[in-house]
Amino acid sequence: MPALLESPPNPITLNEVAAISQSLAEDLAKLQLRTEGFTEADYMTLDGSYFVEYVDGRLQVLPMPESIHQVLAFLLCSMLTDFARRDPGDRVLMAPFKIKLRDGQYREPDVCYMLAVNAHRRMRTHWNGADLIIEVISESNRDHDTITKRREYEINGVPEYWLVDPSHRSISILTLDGSTYAVHGEFRDGQVARSKLLSGFAVDVTRLFDDAASAA
Repeated sequence: MPALLESPPNPITLNEVAAISQSLAEDLAKLQLRTEGFTEADYMTLDGSYFVEYVDGRLQVLPMPESIHQVLAFLLCSMLTDFARRDPGDRVLMAPFKIKLRDGQYREPDVCYMLAVNAHRRMRTHWNGADLIIEVISESNRDHDTITKRREYEINGVPEYWLVDPSHRSISILTLDGSTYAVHGEFRDGQVARSKLLSGFAVDVTRLFDDAASAA
């Protein structure tokens, strides 16, 4: 039978969930646990300030990020918010917020961007996909972003995916080439990461990581 709770890469107990977030423990207590797992409706009732994703009846509770992770996500979200002012219909959000990739699968990216042309895919409780997703890699959970989510975003047609790696001070940008991701660029200190999807959006890699280090 499907696991009720799963935290990549190791299982997580309700006591550990409570340690991560008391509000999550309180919300989980409201649910009727069933051997067949959680429904999407169950998942949508979880609206606290924690990171929990949903895949085919299973909840995946993610490790709480370190300060450098949150600062990087905030800086990138701020830069994208400034960029989005060029078109008042564009939107940017920072986790925690639900992104539906398909029926039965939701993720909570660190940062996500939706173009005005796809405004109809933005709901109050979640978005149906996104045009650009940024994940800041957590060293304790690296494969989740670099392998699992990369494949999921690719399969479900997310046009552009940024992987921001604080351990290596690098930004990798993947863009869809047909139905598969191609490497648009891998950027390190001294270089500027430029979006293919968002013409004119660029990030100075050295400045980004230096600013994050000073603020974390």
